[in-house]
Amino acid sequence: MRTTASPRLRDETGYALDNHKWWVLGVIVMGSFMSILDSTVVNIALPKLMAVYSTDVHGAQWVLTSYLLALAIVIPLTGFVDETFGGKRVYMITLTLFTCASALCGIAWSLGVLIFFRVLQGLGGGLIQPLGMSLLLREFRPDERGTALGFYGIPIMLAPAIGPTVGGYLVEYVDWRFIFYINVPIGILAVIAASRILHEGVLKRNQKLDLWGIALVALGSAALLLGIDNGPTDGWGSTTVVAELIVGVVCLAAFVVVELTTDQPLLELRLFKALNFSTAIFVTLIVQIGLFGATFLLPVFLQNLRGLGAMETGMLLIPQAITVALIMPISGRIFDRFGPTVVLVPGIALLTYATYLFSNLSLNTTNTQIISILMLRGVGMGLAMMPATTAAMNAAPRHLIPRATALANALQRIAGSFGTAIMATVLTTRQTFQFAMMAQTVTPFSPGVQITLARAQASMGLNHLTADVAHQLGLYMLYQSVAMSAAVRSFDDTFFFASIVCIPAILAAFLVRNTRGSSARPMVAAE
Repeated sequence: MRTTASPRLRDETGYALDNHKWWVLGVIVMGSFMSILDSTVVNIALPKLMAVYSTDVHGAQWVLTSYLLALAIVIPLTGFVDETFGGKRVYMITLTLFTCASALCGIAWSLGVLIFFRVLQGLGGGLIQPLGMSLLLREFRPDERGTALGFYGIPIMLAPAIGPTVGGYLVEYVDWRFIFYINVPIGILAVIAASRILHEGVLKRNQKLDLWGIALVALGSAALLLGIDNGPTDGWGSTTVVAELIVGVVCLAAFVVVELTTDQPLLELRLFKALNFSTAIFVTLIVQIGLFGATFLLPVFLQNLRGLGAMETGMLLIPQAITVALIMPISGRIFDRFGPTVVLVPGIALLTYATYLFSNLSLNTTNTQIISILMLRGVGMGLAMMPATTAAMNAAPRHLIPRATALANALQRIAGSFGTAIMATVLTTRQTFQFAMMAQTVTPFSPGVQITLARAQASMGLNHLTADVAHQLGLYMLYQSVAMSAAVRSFDDTFFFASIVCIPAILAAFLVRNTRGSSARPMVAAE
């Protein structure tokens, strides 16, 4: 083994002793913020892209799907490329690729070209977060990681809230191409900073690339994500969706077998032998499903039912993001001093309770009430999100941190997509159920029906309508009223379901411990 570590001050275990590690944190935060902001900004531009490239929603959706598929394919490679070619070198390459691909996306002259450039962008962006976390964890001792990852988590929570506002402004008042161009100056600055601040770690010789693992995880992840993405729109019983899900599950099951029987696996699944790692990852994934599912629901409610624009919706979400940004560093310090339980349990409990409060949402709920609940939810997110990840990383031996970050990021991507798909399916199912239930109460003798028909008759004289047209208008008004009420109730039901999903994470959080033993070499296969 050869090392290219820099001569900066380090203790006997190799952790940084000087303040340079905080500069490293700044570089990693810059790259992560850029990659996450891009994904949320592009979501807002889909209607504009449909108009520019004369395509339907399914065509425009591939601008998002292609990026997600590239992420799913490249994230599992993090550990191998980090250990073989060096974290600093690969991190700079990925930042450069992401920045150049962003510029190319901005000049794309057709939808097909844009999708191709988005794939290139995803290949770079997919490695930015796991590589950045790996580089970060090498600098900070286990008893400092809570604070470090608390600051690292700020862009992860802040970017999704800022994204819709920034994207809406650029699309509406500047030019949609600037949703990609804004990455260029940030990316250039991040590459320059990385070249000057980051240092190379230990490289491993004679690393073998797990080709079977790559093929199986790429095919399995792509098929599973496509199935999850298409399920809510095409129907879970669709032949295509079922085939995609079957292929995904079979390939990923085969991937697990291959990874457990090879000497140099792509993803080190043996980490799950450590109970604390498994428990912390379980908590993280459950929170991801509940968190991202509920995060998906609120903007849809505000825009589709309340009629708010993208920028207005983004402005409502910003107080939550600011709350998270303020709480995360504090929760990290508490984690380092007292362990994960004192932040995880109350954090997930608050997150669950705040999500439950949204189950009483109505069209009359004021913006002030929504912001209050979001800020309460922000406190819960700030307490819960990064401490669970920190506990998992602390349970991994130091020489397997690149593999652990790759594994955690791959699972979180799948959990986030799965959570969104689950909530979309529950929402659609409950809307159908609620509409059917409410339609049964619509009779000629119902007070609401009589009031609606009376209004239609009143408009007959004012607008010179015939009795038949007025009757049809009344029936349409009834349908709209029932559909709106059913939609509101379906959102309430889905928020309630999201809060129930988080409950197992509260129970599991009591079992999470901060081992602080990542310099040890446990039962996992050695280098």
